[in-house]
Amino acid sequence: MKHRKQVGFTLIELVIVITILGIVTVTAAPKFLNISSDARVAVLNGIAGSIKTINTIVNTKAIIQAVPDTGDDKNRTIATNLGSVDTWYKYPESVAENGKGLGIAELIELEGHNINIFNEDKSNAQCYSIKMGYNETTCYVKYTEACSTTVPAKVETVSSQC
Repeated sequence: MKHRKQVGFTLIELVIVITILGIVTVTAAPKFLNISSDARVAVLNGIAGSIKTINTIVNTKAIIQAVPDTGDDKNRTIATNLGSVDTWYKYPESVAENGKGLGIAELIELEGHNINIFNEDKSNAQCYSIKMGYNETTCYVKYTEACSTTVPAKVETVSSQC
């Protein structure tokens, strides 16, 4: 009886190598594919889309209800199923300032995504802004109130380092 020289892998060796490759792939793939960053950017895009939709709805209701857009604090709330929304030039305020009304920060559903709301920026007295996101400098959505009848509310997404 001649002994054959073994060429190749045994079945056990093949199974072990495949198992090790599977473990390495599962552990390393998220870092190489950057899935978590893409997920955070998708959440920010969802928030920005929600804000734009809310702006359109509130602006339309404010026009229909003839809410004044004089830039003062009188008679500028609109009734919604969520409550009274404070408006500024017929768009939602960043944070409600008019008593018990709602601003954009109160109208957006942020639970379940670890989103932070950062302090309102009041450096421009006519149009305040607020940031919502994962950090205040490189991964957020910024909502700026309408500044006048000709400058509507603005939504910006910054996702350079999410």
